[in-house]
Amino acid sequence: MKNLTKVLTVGAITAATLFGASTFAHADTTTSTGKIKLEADDSAVTPLDPTNPDGPTPAIPDPSDPDNDGTGNTGGLTIDFLSNLDFGTQKVSGQSQTYHAVNKNPYIQVTDKRGTGAGWTLTAKATDFKDGTKTLKGAAMSLKDGQVKTQSDNQSVAPTTSDIALNGNTQTVLAAEANAGMGTWLDVYAGTDGNNENVSLYVPAGNLAGDYNSSITWTLEDSPSAE
Repeated sequence: MKNLTKVLTVGAITAATLFGASTFAHADTTTSTGKIKLEADDSAVTPLDPTNPDGPTPAIPDPSDPDNDGTGNTGGLTIDFLSNLDFGTQKVSGQSQTYHAVNKNPYIQVTDKRGTGAGWTLTAKATDFKDGTKTLKGAAMSLKDGQVKTQSDNQSVAPTTSDIALNGNTQTVLAAEANAGMGTWLDVYAGTDGNNENVSLYVPAGNLAGDYNSSITWTLEDSPSAE
């Protein structure tokens, strides 16, 4: 009888010990926070590589335009880079001719760091080609097949590009709707080095020899196009 009592006593103590241990084991859950405040930035943006926006910043953005290192514009919405278009040296022809740009990868770069998602529109217009009092009569410059590029991790919707004839009328080149076009964007007119068919200049016969230049005015509006 004593042996049985001892056994039962030991069993009771063991059970109490086990159940007592489980009573004190419990999980604990709480939370912490992470925070950041994003503000508009008005510093200048360096031109990116038109062939690879994720790559290192190029020392010369457009090798055909080596003295052009960007606009240096500051603000929340900026034009950062514009290639100067070069159609080379050509012979006076007895027939109408279309000449192509020397630039292999001429491009436009726009940055929106306002943080508002308001959208924007880039337009362009060009003066007549002139050399002093001489005008390159009937000449028509055009841009086509632009490639819209950005860095690969940009989360914004892309702006849209349009083929344009550069003349005295204002033409929409790039347009970002609301909540689009945020960050840095490039419109690249890629082609063959020395003969880029995406950037062309039509010159009719009957013009005088000369060293002609046209001025292209680019305007960046801080809202989507009304068109």
